[in-house]
Amino acid sequence: YGDIDKDGLYRVAFDFDRAEWPKGGESLWVRLARPYAGDTYGFHWPLLDGTEVAIAFEGGDPDRPYIAHALHDSKHPDHVTLFNYKRNVLRTPANNKLRMDDKRGQEHVKLSTEYGGKSQLNLGYLVDSQKPHPDKRGEGFELRTDDWGAIRAGKGLFISADKQVNANGEVLAMNSAISLVKGAVNQVMEWGTVTQTHLNYQPDTESLKTYLQGVDQLKMAAMLLSAPEGVGIVSPQTVM
Repeated sequence: YGDIDKDGLYRVAFDFDRAEWPKGGESLWVRLARPYAGDTYGFHWPLLDGTEVAIAFEGGDPDRPYIAHALHDSKHPDHVTLFNYKRNVLRTPANNKLRMDDKRGQEHVKLSTEYGGKSQLNLGYLVDSQKPHPDKRGEGFELRTDDWGAIRAGKGLFISADKQVNANGEVLAMNSAISLVKGAVNQVMEWGTVTQTHLNYQPDTESLKTYLQGVDQLKMAAMLLSAPEGVGIVSPQTVM
């Protein structure tokens, strides 16, 4: 974990200082320069003990050192090298990772944590972890975990396999799905007329009309699943 004080400051050992100091006595606490900082907000990836850093001096004053940036070295090699130079990676010591690969035709983004037997969001050209040349394992997107998962949308949820090329169109574009729902409701109403005439039984169509009105653009907290080629739900146990 980061070796810092209550204010997020660090102690540093200067290469030119040959004196023997007790651990932590090499310097006063110094600040770490960051690209974004302020009251209650900022950017801070804590540095670990033993990290090589470059020191600068505020206003050129040798009594006011600060950490300008951190460096890789022979003991702490860079995680982006000649073998994966098309990747842009943010990775923590615990292997929490944000990776963006810019290889043309194989672009992908990966957000991952080790907890839960690897919980990941993978986007684009999906690859395995084989090094230095990973193999393709799919395309599109994958949200996965070995632990539990939940999808929750308090105002409604629309899941669709209908195409929306290049992300054009409204988020809740559901004309195809709503057209099918309308057709189903109309068919039930026609059947209702038949059953009323021949069996003196009137099925409940009002709840279907209410659903149709509410699910369009998710005006109510409803769920709508749509696919042009069919929807299946299977289980070796119970389906309710």
